[in-house]
Amino acid sequence: MNKRGKSWQFVVVALLIVLFSLSALLGFSYQYGDTKTTYVKGAADIRFGIDIRGGVDVTFVPAGDMDATPEQLSAAQTVIEDRLIGLGVTDYESYVDSARDRIIVRFPWRSDETDFDPQSAIDEIGTTAEMVFRKGSTADGDEILTGDDVSSATAGYSQTEGYVVQLEFSESGTQKFADATTELAPDSGTISIWLDEENISTATVEEAITDGRAIIRGNFTQEEAATLANQINSGALPFALSAESYSTISPTLGVRSLEVMVLAGIIAFIAVALIMVVRYRLPGTIAVLSLFGQVAATLAVVSGYFPVFAGSTLTLPGIAGIILGIGMGVDANVITAERIREELGKKKTLDGAIANGLKMGLTPIIDGNVTIVIVAAILMGAFGPTDGFWATVFSPVFRWFGTSTAGTVYSFGFTLLTSVLLNFVFGVFATRVMLRGASRIKALRSPWLYGGAKSGETPPYKVPHINFVGNRKKYYAVSGVLIAVILVFSVVFGVKMDVEFRGGTMLTLSYQGEVDLDAVEQTVSETTGQQNLNVQTGSDIAGNQTMTITMPGSENMSTEEMDTLMQALTAQYPDNAFEENEINNVNPTIGNEFLLKSVVAVVTACVLILVYVAYRFRKVGGLEGGATAIVALLHDMFIVFGVFVLLRIPLNGNFIAAMLTILGYSINDTVVIYDRIRENSALYGKRMARGELVNLSINQSFGRSLMTSITTCVALAIVCVVSIVFNLESIFTFALPLLFGMVSGVYSTVCIASQLWLDWQNHKKALPRKKA
Repeated sequence: MNKRGKSWQFVVVALLIVLFSLSALLGFSYQYGDTKTTYVKGAADIRFGIDIRGGVDVTFVPAGDMDATPEQLSAAQTVIEDRLIGLGVTDYESYVDSARDRIIVRFPWRSDETDFDPQSAIDEIGTTAEMVFRKGSTADGDEILTGDDVSSATAGYSQTEGYVVQLEFSESGTQKFADATTELAPDSGTISIWLDEENISTATVEEAITDGRAIIRGNFTQEEAATLANQINSGALPFALSAESYSTISPTLGVRSLEVMVLAGIIAFIAVALIMVVRYRLPGTIAVLSLFGQVAATLAVVSGYFPVFAGSTLTLPGIAGIILGIGMGVDANVITAERIREELGKKKTLDGAIANGLKMGLTPIIDGNVTIVIVAAILMGAFGPTDGFWATVFSPVFRWFGTSTAGTVYSFGFTLLTSVLLNFVFGVFATRVMLRGASRIKALRSPWLYGGAKSGETPPYKVPHINFVGNRKKYYAVSGVLIAVILVFSVVFGVKMDVEFRGGTMLTLSYQGEVDLDAVEQTVSETTGQQNLNVQTGSDIAGNQTMTITMPGSENMSTEEMDTLMQALTAQYPDNAFEENEINNVNPTIGNEFLLKSVVAVVTACVLILVYVAYRFRKVGGLEGGATAIVALLHDMFIVFGVFVLLRIPLNGNFIAAMLTILGYSINDTVVIYDRIRENSALYGKRMARGELVNLSINQSFGRSLMTSITTCVALAIVCVVSIVFNLESIFTFALPLLFGMVSGVYSTVCIASQLWLDWQNHKKALPRKKA
């Protein structure tokens, strides 16, 4: 087999990547009049989450103490879905947690919706809507028919009666109504219409009605008539529902956030591309082309470009996952390019350097990416749809905690996993084919283009000689001091918990003019009965003044209580024009479950990584290596925790996503050094002291660790800067701790993990002598 490649392979693969990327980004559709036919989905067809489009995420439970059966919950889910479809909302998500009698529903605002009223939306889809026609005007009148006897209901308008609901009965309903009206007409009797035990209309019967039609009159508004018609059409719920927890976000904020994150992604890609080209020349240029294909392919998977994939909802953390993938995606290329530079520095021929670089770089690429796959899979399994593949795989671990479909965390895990898997296609396979092909083109045969020296010059590559092993006690001391500071600060000032974990309500409002915070706090306290309030002002991504009201408590607010609060604020401060931007209303039980599930997810990731590392490096003390790697990971996670604590950022779902990401990223770095230790152990054996061998391995890998960290940190730093400039707090509080975690990751990789492994090996070696 010819491993040198052919020159045409470079041109063909590069051209294929460009053509595929353009088709994946632009898609292909045909517009004829008002009809648009999409043949190939592009970036414009991506389904965005409610944090971008705006919408509602609500958890319903049966009202009262009812213990619903799985069949009843499934029936209620069907009714809710029918109501959403009736409202013109087809892009919804719904899940049933039979073990805890919960129905989780997530849906965006309609594109033509202008009124931001989340409470009405929640009430509308959660109302039982059991309709009954009765004789007379009282609730104990004889039942004539029910909503099941109605075949269709439509909202209509009459010049004399205003908005009404027009009914058409089924065959059985027509007969029942005809019999009742025939009986009541001679005495001008009445028929009343009841909805959930509320009389919504009463009419006098003047003649028998046998055509199967009726009209509900009730001084309705247009919206009320449309809502009632939709509820009748979708049928009654088998039981009353109450909103146990819910969160909402304004569509205006979401759209602006999307624009900002796209901008951050473009800047990050350009910055990483420049770094790669300047540092690695031709391999760096090829890496940029592969990275472009990887990003395009990630978006293609999300949009549904490939017929075999249904696509996935993309959230703001999901976009952050793509941006993080840009920084981490070059890792395979960095490993390969560094290996080629190293081989050229040993005065190997170009062909020999490329062959050895590609061969020796493959194993650490695979080992490093597998650890990221583990983390991403756990994120998807713990916080994704219950019928998903990874949820099924990890069901023995997470089924005890009920359904908690955190869409933003799942989206982050999905894009991260997709990026890593596609990195094998583009960063490994395509890059290797293009690199071999390019090396066969005469104009591209200069070793300088691959990181080597020009003819007659000294090779630029040199292995650094930093005494990482000899200074390990200093590194241990630095880490010890940092951990001590974080612990003291945590004890003295406490750890802030978001309502997502502790339960309660956080309401973000936009307003105009000046406002007295103490007066607002008093109004909220008097209206809700809450004493432990926190009111803060700021600004949102659209530049509006905002006020955030946090109300921790053992009980979350109902939609009726939220409506009452908004009415009180509007009445008390009419000139401030208060409007809801975002609501996060979490039942404490759900918050505690989410927290516990998150902790278990972190522990599960640590255990799986320990098992994998122990197996892969079993020939050089894999179990010890896995254990010391976990210690280094705990060190990095503690640094991330410290950033949240020191900056007073509340712990929430972003914290868990950041912790798990650091798990995968940091172990990736550590695995690369372990791979060098394994390689050097086989090469030198007992001819080199263990401490010297570890130090050599760290120095050989230092360039790769540094460059990968630079590209990843640059991408994250750009996200931080852009989120600060545009007041995108939710992304900033995710990206900044992650940035510190990445820096800690490279520090623990080169200064902590391998040194701890060395100390463990030395301790084991000394044990027999002590016994003697």
